[in-house]
Amino acid sequence: MLTDLQRKKLTHYFNVLDVDSNGTIEQKDFVNIGENLCVLWSFKEGTEEFDACVNRCTKTWISFREFMGKPQDGHAALEEWLEFADHIIVNGREELYEKHVNKIAQEIFDFFDTDKDGFISLDEYIDLFMAYKIDIKFSARSFTKLDRNQDDFISRAELLQGIREFFRSDDENAPGNWLFGFWEDIGKTEN
Repeated sequence: MLTDLQRKKLTHYFNVLDVDSNGTIEQKDFVNIGENLCVLWSFKEGTEEFDACVNRCTKTWISFREFMGKPQDGHAALEEWLEFADHIIVNGREELYEKHVNKIAQEIFDFFDTDKDGFISLDEYIDLFMAYKIDIKFSARSFTKLDRNQDDFISRAELLQGIREFFRSDDENAPGNWLFGFWEDIGKTEN
């Protein structure tokens, strides 16, 4: 069973993915994320770069939907997401959890390590916040918490540790809690 803290963080994550704030996660949220990235990176609509970015986000949605066990359903509401997260991610089989954690880390690096140096810089991390419409004022603090060795980069190992803490830690002070920004006042879905 999810703890109160895990429920808050997972509700926040749901709201991050629900880009249009309509109370469900669906394909158009992931398309919106792709379009946001295109704006950030100055990819014009109709170009190969634009199409590749949006297609990649659409594939992320398909993978996410299949991971949730909803291959035919076009959306997931908050309670469905929390139930899934409880049974599969937080309290589920270890191999499914590791697969999910590694997939998130890979996607973050694939999308946001734009210079392909194997690290996420602060500027690249800010792009993540902008693409997901996360309150940008928390991006530097979040980055600092995840950059455990304080070398001004988030390594793959630091990111994996942060993702693991985000999903499973019940420690309010765990740095990984800040992966997707500030979650403390979350618990409501605004439409």
